[in-house]
Amino acid sequence: MRKFYFIMMLALFSLVVFSCHKEKKPQEQIQKTIPQKDTAEVEIFYLVPSPDDIFGFASSPDLYFDPSLPNPVANAGKYNNTRLQDLNFGVYSADLAYSAAFGKREETKMYLDVVKSLSEKIGLSEVFNESLVNRINNIGSNKDSLIAISNDTYFDIIRYLEKYDRISTLAILAAGGWLETMYLVVNLTHYTPSNPTIQKIADQKIIFSNLYKFLQQNITDPNVKYVYDEYSKLNEIFNDFELVKTGNQQDKSKVKGKIIVGSNVKIVMNKQQFIKLRNVINDIRADFTLNK
Repeated sequence: MRKFYFIMMLALFSLVVFSCHKEKKPQEQIQKTIPQKDTAEVEIFYLVPSPDDIFGFASSPDLYFDPSLPNPVANAGKYNNTRLQDLNFGVYSADLAYSAAFGKREETKMYLDVVKSLSEKIGLSEVFNESLVNRINNIGSNKDSLIAISNDTYFDIIRYLEKYDRISTLAILAAGGWLETMYLVVNLTHYTPSNPTIQKIADQKIIFSNLYKFLQQNITDPNVKYVYDEYSKLNEIFNDFELVKTGNQQDKSKVKGKIIVGSNVKIVMNKQQFIKLRNVINDIRADFTLNK
């Protein structure tokens, strides 16, 4: 299957975490924002976790829909500056995809509405044209319809931000979305070494590394710097995760500080690290959403 390769944006997990059907972005467009890699290495793109990615939740037996976890829509009125609006656009987009992944019609419609409202505040109202509004208003209970609308809306937003070179906004939306997805997952998951969801969380070391670098590249923006400084706490935790060689091939997992993806390397997170990661994610999420 072809896969989408975009700049890392929204939350909703990544291709490393969930196997979902996507399309590939043309290589010439990718190269506008992604440094060239040594051809001997496996390229790691800034991925855009789409609503499709979070739909992998439904196939994980220990994950379920908990209505108490998403950010309440009533909080949207508290976000009165650009940073909070950008961050929580990402947060609510992840909550939208979470609701759609479990076929929750009312919740999906509710989060589509709040995302639309925030879009007007952050200059994305063009994406929500009359055709899309009609689709939202006539949304059915069919899960495929929920997925289609949330996906179409999501990628229209990414294309719009790329078109107008709003890369700093894209970075902040990505940070908010990624964090909310992680918040949902770590608060639904119980640690056992054999739990496949725990491994998916550990694998976010790679995705987070790319997102962290993406924020760093745009750190001259004060809003991005704020998020970057908060994420430095997570960076310390992910840096402590162990890379374990699992095959007989030459271990190329670390080359000049880079993480190289290979079938012979496994990322390991112990229980203490999981608890620490969950606690820090919860603290940052409380700060981003004003849920203190």
